Amino acid sequence: MAGLAIGSLLLTGCSGGAGNSASATSTSGESASQAAIAAQQGQNESASNDGDQSYEDTGTVIRVIDGDTVDATVNGAETRIRLLNIDTPETKHPNEPIQCLGPEATEYLESRLAPGDEIGLEYDVERLDRYGRTLAGVYESGTLVNADIAAMGLGVAVLFEPNRRFYQEVLEAQKKAEDQGAGLFNPAIDCTLPGQLAGPLAPLEAAPVDPTSIATAAAALASIDVSIKTAKSLIGLIGSAVPGPEAVNRPLYAVNKALGTSNAGRAQKALASGQNSRASINAKLEKLQAAAQAKKEAAERKAAAAAEAKRQAAAAAEAKRQAAIRAEAQRKAAVAAEAERKAAAAAEARRQAAAAEAARQAAAAEAARRAQQQQQQQQQQPRQQPSNPYPGYTGPRCYAPGGQSWKPCP
Repeated sequence: MAGLAIGSLLLTGCSGGAGNSASATSTSGESASQAAIAAQQGQNESASNDGDQSYEDTGTVIRVIDGDTVDATVNGAETRIRLLNIDTPETKHPNEPIQCLGPEATEYLESRLAPGDEIGLEYDVERLDRYGRTLAGVYESGTLVNADIAAMGLGVAVLFEPNRRFYQEVLEAQKKAEDQGAGLFNPAIDCTLPGQLAGPLAPLEAAPVDPTSIATAAAALASIDVSIKTAKSLIGLIGSAVPGPEAVNRPLYAVNKALGTSNAGRAQKALASGQNSRASINAKLEKLQAAAQAKKEAAERKAAAAAEAKRQAAAAAEAKRQAAIRAEAQRKAAVAAEAERKAAAAAEARRQAAAAEAARQAAAAEAARRAQQQQQQQQQQPRQQPSNPYPGYTGPRCYAPGGQSWKPCP
């Protein structure tokens, strides 16, 4: 945007500081321009020539119209006088905004030519312009006011042939203003051409930044790229616009032409500085990006290691849980098997006991049956006296149980 603004300033003649009727004399720019002009006026007045001189005509000031036009009474008639070979920024153009330092040029002329002041007039080949104004060199206190305006940097030398009588003196005064950086040549005044150039070139002329983050480095690169683009545009514009007599803002064009070489050199130097700064910032950005990438990769590796450790821990915990489940299942199975074995053993013991009991009962029943059968057989047979195993014994007999056998009693 700065490049476009300067391009518009140089090629159209619109004052960068005069977007409306008050912009050239308002805010901080007013105090800066007024202070600079007051200091310059003091220097110029100290060098003025107060000697007496005779002129082709004399007049009495009635009023100042603008920075290079004054009404005066000349030979008894009110005459509008246009100062020759000097052009100041416009303040009263019907179709243009107030131009940079136009009000200051008017104020300066008012301070030099107050109503009632006597002035001397010197003429050239043509005495009237197409508007009927008298063209003259105006002298006050022995000095050429036309040149004094240029020496203040509030106007520039212009040549409208065939009138060139005062051109050289005004041009030399303009060069003095240029050398001193006064008025329209003052970079401290925002609306002047040097002031307009100072803004776009300042970022390139500043010390390179040392960004501490990718965001600040990227922002610095974007900013300096805009400034580099602007500087390249300015290099092509500075000093290239040379106006004709019809130019709306001849003072600005003249300043552009006069400062073309120095401003182009400044822009070239600023561009080189900006490109060096850009290379430095870009190198820092690449370093920051590499560090950020390394940090990111380290964090990813750490996160991956943590995730793997977590996975392994989870796997170990799951293995432990599964082992516990299996152990518990095995324990339960062993308990169940033991219980089943014990139950089977108990059942077998009960079966064997029942079998033994059944066998005993069967044996007892069989014995009882046999005993009963034997008894029945015995009952059915005639009772026989037992034989005497002890022949000749006649004593008492002691029978064994059952009464089947006996032996002598003791």
